[in-house]
Amino acid sequence: MHTPLEPLLAEHGVVILDGAQGTELERRGINIGGSKLWSAQLLMDDPDTVRAIHLDYLRAGSDVITTFTYQASLPGFAAAGVDAARAGQLLNLAVDLAEAARAQFLREQVQEEQEQGQRQRQEQGQEQGEEQGQEQVASSSARGGEDSSSSRATRRRPLIAYSCGSYGAYLADGSEFRGDYADSVPADELMGFHRTRLEPVRSRPEIDLIAFETVPCLREAEAIVELLRRERYGKPAWISFSCKDDAHTCHGEVFGAQCVPLLAAAAAEGLVAAMGVNCTPPRHVPALLAAARKQLLQLEQEAAAPQAPQAPSPQRPRPRLLLLCYPNSGEQWDGTGRCWHSAPDDIAEPGRFAAAAADWVGSAAMGAALVGGCCRTGPAHIAALRARLVPPPDTAGPPAAPARQ
Repeated sequence: MHTPLEPLLAEHGVVILDGAQGTELERRGINIGGSKLWSAQLLMDDPDTVRAIHLDYLRAGSDVITTFTYQASLPGFAAAGVDAARAGQLLNLAVDLAEAARAQFLREQVQEEQEQGQRQRQEQGQEQGEEQGQEQVASSSARGGEDSSSSRATRRRPLIAYSCGSYGAYLADGSEFRGDYADSVPADELMGFHRTRLEPVRSRPEIDLIAFETVPCLREAEAIVELLRRERYGKPAWISFSCKDDAHTCHGEVFGAQCVPLLAAAAAEGLVAAMGVNCTPPRHVPALLAAARKQLLQLEQEAAAPQAPQAPSPQRPRPRLLLLCYPNSGEQWDGTGRCWHSAPDDIAEPGRFAAAAADWVGSAAMGAALVGGCCRTGPAHIAALRARLVPPPDTAGPPAAPARQ
């Protein structure tokens, strides 16, 4: 399955996602705690701030920004007194704001390149004015007579992922960290919930990816895959799970043994490009990624075995299922005091967050291809990620690509 992620991976071996939305709004002094729409409330109240946050993440180094639609759904808007027509407008506005930020960032990139090129031409002119005779000729020959700004590596066009929080996020009662609704909500209802909010994906070419986030249970992931199979949106998707420990989703399914085979099969159908974890304490990430990686390798070996009834043809490469992670900072929420506290193993400091991410990406046992942050991470964390994982444009050669299938 060819996806817009592939050029980014080919260029520097990792894709940098963005960070938090809700806690980033809180950091900026905006209280959204009273709204069941959470960050989507800003689509109505303060769209300029939404665009500004997208732009800050792009400037910090995000290759992918996610729309402010995590908690936006037709049932959710209806509960907030917003009719279906207005809800559809707001879903499209979220795409407009992400695209506006991307367009501004690209304009800034062009302007930066032009200014850098002008500075380099001025510096070269000064150098040439100081050179004499053969030294001037030799210097010109060494440069090949070219403007060095023309070979400057620039960032690729960032991608927009249309965010879809889980059914539990819509309930706005913490269900995305329990998944208990999986025991009572029918699969058709789960599919219908996501189907209505995905209408912009069909009509908006600005959307590059679909991000199903904070999925706490296998049952909802199965419903999402079936929806993708039926609707064929034509955009690659990722599904990320919320997990409660080193091995299990919040609802209790085994992440490696149960979730990975479902998504690997979906990847083989061209429905899903990546899977992983988000909104999960970072201390659980290494074990979860390692379990997923181990399961993927086992599935790969089984598919390649001669006795496999449907072994892929050697002439046709097997689709890859990329691994991703964008955990929380590791800080702990105090529900009584309604504030965050540091924890012994948190990685809230951007440098520590980036150092941990370097292991998630570089370890052969984990091999994450997409990394970013969730709650309590912001542009500073993304900037640290990019500085640690992606070499600056003027350095020679790409970084060592992480080991993955």
